[in-house]
Amino acid sequence: MAEKLYEGMFLFDANLAGKDWPGLEQHVHELLKKHGAKLEYSERWPDRKLAYEIGRSKKGTYYLTYFKSEAEGVAGLERDCQLSERILRLLVLYDPTLVEDCRRRISREVQGPPEDIEAAEVAAAAAAATAATAAAVAAKASAAAEAGAAGSPVESETPTEA
Repeated sequence: MAEKLYEGMFLFDANLAGKDWPGLEQHVHELLKKHGAKLEYSERWPDRKLAYEIGRSKKGTYYLTYFKSEAEGVAGLERDCQLSERILRLLVLYDPTLVEDCRRRISREVQGPPEDIEAAEVAAAAAAATAATAAAVAAKASAAAEAGAAGSPVESETPTEA
């Protein structure tokens, strides 16, 4: 069977992550290795309040991973994560478009949680729109100045009375 690229989102208790992050990260890496998965990329996300309590935890730390594995390895990984007392939840996804998502994160085009990425994209789009508007205004002013210098009547934006 061929290996596929998977996205794994691990959830830890924020208190435990604050005390022993290197240990949790090592735990995940060992589980991936145990099940024949090859880690391609990993990223720790900031702590956040959980929508509901999970095992007495009100805040969680998310750990995003991209790894290559065969389907049997993913099933074993999920089973071991359910048995682990250090991992609150695990979500593993497969989609062919994950290859592009992983590439963008590795090249640091994007990083962080989706809402941070969306906020950055909105800000970039707003900046581009502002720049386009400024360029259009400058072009119009330049055309008006050239028309005035050539002795041509300049278009007025206010109507004139006859």
